[in-house]
Amino acid sequence: MEKKDNPQVFSKHLTSKAASEHLLKFNNLLVEMMTSSQEKPKMLEDITVLEVSHANFPAIISASILGEFGANVIKIEPPEGDPARKVSPFGVNVENVGIPFLMESRNKNNITLDFTLEKGLSNFKKLASQADVIIDAMKPGYLDSLGIGYRQLKQIQPGLMYLAISPYGHFTEKARKFYNIPDTDLTAQAEAGYPSLTGDPTAPEPLNFPVKAGVWAASYMSAALAVAGTLTALLHKRRTGEGQFIDVATYDCISAWQSFSILWGVFFRKPRVRVKNFDWNLFPYGYYKAKDGYVTIAAGSDQDFRGMLKVLGRWDLENDWRFVFDRITDDIDKLKGLEDEFKKEIIKYTRKEIVQKTLSFSRKAARDKLRGNGFPIIVETLSPREVLKEEHWQVRNSLKKISLPDQRDILMPDSVPKMSVTPPRIDRIEHGLGVHNEEIYEKYNLDK
Repeated sequence: MEKKDNPQVFSKHLTSKAASEHLLKFNNLLVEMMTSSQEKPKMLEDITVLEVSHANFPAIISASILGEFGANVIKIEPPEGDPARKVSPFGVNVENVGIPFLMESRNKNNITLDFTLEKGLSNFKKLASQADVIIDAMKPGYLDSLGIGYRQLKQIQPGLMYLAISPYGHFTEKARKFYNIPDTDLTAQAEAGYPSLTGDPTAPEPLNFPVKAGVWAASYMSAALAVAGTLTALLHKRRTGEGQFIDVATYDCISAWQSFSILWGVFFRKPRVRVKNFDWNLFPYGYYKAKDGYVTIAAGSDQDFRGMLKVLGRWDLENDWRFVFDRITDDIDKLKGLEDEFKKEIIKYTRKEIVQKTLSFSRKAARDKLRGNGFPIIVETLSPREVLKEEHWQVRNSLKKISLPDQRDILMPDSVPKMSVTPPRIDRIEHGLGVHNEEIYEKYNLDK
């Protein structure tokens, strides 16, 4: 029986001895990456970010990510607060703040400014003159109409990075016509055509409708691309001293991450339609029911497919489906016949049994220098509750306990990625409306 602490390295390039030596060399590095990051440098600690948003989560998330990398993030709200504070599943809140807003209060300073007063506009200009990045997630053109948009602020701060986030962006006729439309993840997915690619079109009414992603996919994709653009702009500024305008349309972002669907239509002269649990490129590549839940299978190459047949004891299927082009088809009924054969075998096992059976095969296959036996992959399809119990994520510190101002602790996802020298981190969560007014007003010499 193998020891629990003996890592299994599935690679044809590593013998057992070489694997041990290889892992030993990296042990100290891995330990260092998993230990406290509080003493490590913050890469953006000399960067000041002003976040001005109105119920716009892509912007709120972008500011949180920059804050995790050390930026001094100042979230600016009107006296009544950002409406995003009230967004929460089933109305659940912590200290009158919704869960999404609470999560995205990481490392931020919260102040209030009243843009209906001249003093509020004057204070914002003072802040902008000392800032590096402004995140504008108000209605397109709103800040400009107040005299505090990019056109005006770049005159007092030429090196300013101005990140504007909105549903349709800040140019084109459609952007002008729909400037008043609020940003939502649901509508961003819909505008990009994303839900039309998911779901089961063969299901009976009313179950055959398009299906949105189970998370805020558009919002987080938009935030990731917005941060990438901002960091690139910061690098350009450090080389040239020049600032720039960064325009992010949230309806663009999710489209940019599914370009395959667009290319499909261009090359094949027909739209890519929903194929429920199938994939247009691979089979098997989906979710399958075991005795006690679901498993996820990825075995798309010819070698991996044959390996999967050996694991399931169904080599009789090899002759009709041996090549990848046999398993890529728009004839769903034909492919469904093969899927049904897989389902018959997988349902015979519990999740752990079928995973272990595949791992045993893969360990042997890894010794094959030609990789002719393939490397099929099966993992358990976990529920969120099961994810929280996984020791792997605990070892990686993927979930972190954070103390709230009232001394209560909450558990939330830790910063990613893991980095050995300049890691992102969550230092604090303070979400009170205007809780940092006194500190920030004094630091930046604002009129109280």
